[in-house]
Parts: sequence; C-alpha cells; structure tokens
Amino acid sequence: MKICPVCSTEYADDVKFCPNDGQTLRSATPASDLVGQVVADRYHVLKKLGEGGMGQVYLAEHVKMGRRSAIKVMNPAMVHDPDAVARFNREASNASRITHPNVCAIYDFGETADGLIYLAMEFIEGEPLTDLLEREGALPVPRATAIFQQTADALQAAHDLGIVHRDLKPDNIMLTSRKGAGETVKVVDFGIAKAVGGGGDEAGQKVTKTGLVVGTPEFMSPEQLSGDRLDGRSDLYSLALVFYRMLIGKLPFEATSVQETMIKRLTDEPIKLAEARPDLSFPAGLQPVLDTALARTPMERYQSVAKFAADVAAVTGRPTTGSVPFTRSRGDTEGKTQLLDATAGATQRMSTKKGKRSLIPVVAGVVVILGAGGAWVALNGGSTANRNPADSPRNVTDGVRLVGTQSITLANRDTGQRSRVAIRHDDVAGRRALDQLTDPDFIDTTPADVLVDSAKAIYRASVTDSAKAYAAYSIAQLYVLKVKDIPNAHDWISTALRLAPNNQKYQGLRTAIDQDRRRQP
Repeated sequence: MKICPVCSTEYADDVKFCPNDGQTLRSATPASDLVGQVVADRYHVLKKLGEGGMGQVYLAEHVKMGRRSAIKVMNPAMVHDPDAVARFNREASNASRITHPNVCAIYDFGETADGLIYLAMEFIEGEPLTDLLEREGALPVPRATAIFQQTADALQAAHDLGIVHRDLKPDNIMLTSRKGAGETVKVVDFGIAKAVGGGGDEAGQKVTKTGLVVGTPEFMSPEQLSGDRLDGRSDLYSLALVFYRMLIGKLPFEATSVQETMIKRLTDEPIKLAEARPDLSFPAGLQPVLDTALARTPMERYQSVAKFAADVAAVTGRPTTGSVPFTRSRGDTEGKTQLLDATAGATQRMSTKKGKRSLIPVVAGVVVILGAGGAWVALNGGSTANRNPADSPRNVTDGVRLVGTQSITLANRDTGQRSRVAIRHDDVAGRRALDQLTDPDFIDTTPADVLVDSAKAIYRASVTDSAKAYAAYSIAQLYVLKVKDIPNAHDWISTALRLAPNNQKYQGLRTAIDQDRRRQP
C-alpha cells in the first residue's frame, strides 16, 4: 500500500504518482525493501540487485527517460550520522566527475525528502571479475592483459582527478561483452568505500580511526594495512595483485587466513610467477614489472598507473603510446598524474619540474644510467659483453658500467637500436657506482632524475642489507644535494638506518636532515 504525502490518499503498490496532485507516492509503512517505489521522484525501483555493509543496490528505471540505473541507497543506520552523510556526498561528488568508458558512470546523487540518501549510477549488465576467476581460474596472458589495461586506464582517469579508489578488487571490476568487441571493463565503487562509516558486514575490513571502510584485506596495499595515508600508488599495488590473480589463479602471498595474508604482505616477498605456476609460461620481463608494482614501500613502486600499464603493454606485446619498460621508482614528472595528496607526508611528494628527462627502458631489474644525448651507460665492475658498436655510449663519463642480475635489452633513445648485454650483480661494483653518482662533479653535470633513478635501481639490485643501506644513504644524499627534497631524503636515510642502525655516518646525515626539516616552514 502507498500513500500520498500531500492528500494522504492511499493507492495500490503499482501506482507511482498521486493523480490528484502529482506527488510521488510513498510506502504507507516504512520498508527496508524499496521495490515498487519511486526514489527522488524519478527512479522507479524494479528489483533488488544486492546488499552490503553500506546499504542496498537496486535496479531502477527513470520515469521520464526510461534509462535503467543502479541505485545505491545508504543504510538507514548511517543516515543519522552527519559525518557519514557528508563523506558520502563529498565522495559521490568526486566520483561523478570521472568520465571514462571504463568507469561506471555516476548519474545522480542526493537525499530525498524523507531522508533516503541515494546514488544513481550506470547499470552494468555483466559479471564481476570474481565470477570469471572462480569459474575459469588463471586466464591466458592476452585476456588477463586486456582486462588489466582497461582497469589501469580507469584508475588513471580517477587519479588524474585526485580520486583514489581504495578498494580495487575483482568484485569491483565488472565485465560486459559486446558482439565483436570482446570484453569491456567497468570499474565500480570509486570513492564509496572511503565514504562509508561504520564496521560494515564484511568481516575483516580495515576501518580507520575515523570509522571509514577503506578496503578489502586480500587486496590492500601494505600502507593501507598499516593505516597510513594513501595516494594512487596504493591503488596501483591493488591493481598488481588483481593482475597477478588473473595470471596465476591465486594471490602471491599464500596463507591459511586473512590475518596471515596481511602479515605476509608486510613481511614477505611475493611468490614469483614461475614458482607459483611452473606449468605456465609468461612473457620475458613480466616478472620484474610485477616486482616493481608489488614493492612494499610506495617510493619503490611505479609512481603512476600509466607507467605500470605501459610496461605491461611493452613486455606482453600489447604496446601503447610511449610504452617503455623501466625499473621501479621512476619520477613520472611529465605525466598528468602526480602523487595525489601533497599534504600527506614526505613519501608522497615529488618534483614537478619540467624539462628533458631520461628514459630508462630496463626489462630485467638492473641498473642503467643515461648519459648525454640519451645514450646508455652501463654500471659494473668490468666490461660489458657482446656490445653492438652502434649502441656505444656517446659523450658519457668513463668508468661507469652496468650492474644487474641477468641478461637485458638495452635501447638507445635516439636511434631506437637495441642490443643484448650479459650482466651479473656485484655489490662492490654497485658501491663504486654509487660513489660515482654522489661525486660532486658528477652531480653538477648530470640531471637529477638520472642520478636518483640510477641510485634507486642499484638499491633494488643490491643483495645484502649493508649494500642496500649504502644505496639508501646515497639516495638520501642525492635528494639533499641535487633535488633539494628534504622529505624524501628523510625517508631514504631512515631506510638506511633501518638496515644499518649503528652506522654513525648514516646517523650524522639523519641529524642534519632533521635539522633542515625543523627549519622548513
């Protein structure tokens, strides 16, 4: 039974509007199920699609346009929480700004006269990625990559607007099929998890001290698990987990419980692709790309989803514009996406200085430096093997050679020519290379991004804790002397001291950096 809020006339459930005064009819008795009702005078609810901790989701049809929408309705228990309502409206407003073919469109949001808070969005006829993975297990690399690339495009569109998803997982990646067009990805729930207060009904969800649900444990980044402030690199990590899940059929941290999985993500390294599924083959270079994306600390990951996606495209044979593989912690300063919260701490800052930058196309997690004119400079203790004369460095500093872990492909940015170089890792050679990088004369004549990127690559290639500590110390020096970025310098010297807590030289630099931080406004 329905009733008119103006004239109080009662009508059958199938009537939408009062014929006397045109008012939208309401249920005569409060009901938790909105099927048959008209929400906000324009959305006729057809059926219930689902229910979760934040509320219910319905299929509705616009009474005038005839367009079908998915209507999310906030749980009535949250409606009386002003903070939760304010967060919902703010985040829904942000999500509505995203216009991208791989993002679920937001049509409308607001509050009805009787206090119902709703969000109207694109209705997607398809299935979540979760269902596909449960049915088929590991996906072929081309199919997984196609889904990954579209998801990455959606995230990049959000990050360009300063919006962090914070709950990317297979459940939030919808797949639709179009005749002759393959699968189309639609990423849903942008910003909604961040906007919801309360504990929810999904066991184990991480809740911050402000009461916001911020993710699902299986796909959270380490910083999200730790309760730190997040930026787009957290979404990037979650995307890498989803990609791994598509390729392997399971996550890279094997455990018997959610809690154990969370602990392993903070303490263990991800299981390699070949180790997890020795029966499958994967493109050369894909493993180091995933290693970069799944780095435990944000500063060591790719700095934008676009760069991550470009590298995946390059190593899987699905090239995109400007796709060039590189190792982790690139500056990405020419892309639209920078770190998303400039006030969120030192590890979330980056330089936005424009200008000619080096490209570092490295496939196998090794150390490479660009010299003047874009030629490659190798870093090792001896000579490189099988060098193509056409790829010889031009106008570069002598004595700097290649350090790494396996054979890689080097490319010259100017000529496009490639050569194979056999390499092996050497911590001693890495230390000599770091000394070269931090030499005052070399610092003065070498671009900042080349210095920092190369030192970070040595950090990643180092085997022992002492070698990693020295690399972190060198990176901190570069941030102080060349980049003039004290917050990042503080992060790296802290890393050095974590690896070598009793080193007096590292302690001295930490003291000096702390003094500079206190002097900064």
